[in-house]
Amino acid sequence: MTGRVDNPTLSLPEKVRALLTSFIGIFKGSLAQAPSNAMKFATKVPSTSVSNTYAWLGQSSVFREWVGPRVAQSVAKFAYMITNKTFEMTQVVPKEAIEDDEVGIYSPLVADMAESAMRHVDEQIFGALKNGATGLCYDGLPFFSEVHPREFDEQGVAVVGSPTFSNFLAAEAGAEGPAWIVACTARQIKPVIYQERKAPVFVAKTLLTDESVFNNNEFKFGADKRDAVGYTLPQLAVMSDLPLTADNFAAAVALIEGAVGDKNKPLGLTVTDLIVPTTLRTAAMNILATDTVGKNGAQTNIWKNYAALTVTPYMN
Repeated sequence: MTGRVDNPTLSLPEKVRALLTSFIGIFKGSLAQAPSNAMKFATKVPSTSVSNTYAWLGQSSVFREWVGPRVAQSVAKFAYMITNKTFEMTQVVPKEAIEDDEVGIYSPLVADMAESAMRHVDEQIFGALKNGATGLCYDGLPFFSEVHPREFDEQGVAVVGSPTFSNFLAAEAGAEGPAWIVACTARQIKPVIYQERKAPVFVAKTLLTDESVFNNNEFKFGADKRDAVGYTLPQLAVMSDLPLTADNFAAAVALIEGAVGDKNKPLGLTVTDLIVPTTLRTAAMNILATDTVGKNGAQTNIWKNYAALTVTPYMN
């Protein structure tokens, strides 16, 4: 086939150009097929600048009977900003490998680079959830907190004496265990914001005059992307470092499904997911996958299949 890298009639510059075309195709194809376990927990938002400001977070609108003129519902303006970061990975291919038509052994590496880009997105999203007890959300408190205020003024400042709500079931100091999370992903807004400024792209230094070729006799290939993560509404997820038992799971479910908005209206949330580290796989499956519980399996397990289970090492 014309243009193949292993065509012995091609000059080295032609082989390099053919190699680049091949690698770009492999990267794009692998990127499109790369699975993601975390995107279901994130709202993907495109970004066109250094950062995005999410002034609308924390507010919910409610329908009212239309009697008389329309009533505009005031919205507090929060200054919750997420700044994009740049990430890269770089690999090298020896010039001799191209000269000797041995580049086929590097195709799996390029495919893995694309999969690594998606794994990094998972790492960012799950990392945001894992670190949610310290990572700040729109109200200036950690995303997982026991004292989120419900009422704000037009400047996005919590009203003095505002009632609070909790989305963190905390163990006593010194008794903390592995953290686990229940979440609602049934809405358009998910617990995490995945902000994408630039999707992963394949890049290369392939000129024979490039410094890496001249000094090190190698071509450089890589990928880079610009993105960031942040948080949306705390009511959408609950973290706990209590033991993962049916009773504690039920308490976390109750926090989400009993959540109300800033106007004290029920949000109508339902728990859809349980996220655990690998160390809690068995405990999670005992809650969500068994038919019976109790001594000798005497009771029906009411939580079976209540939520989808995600086990991830990024929560370890």
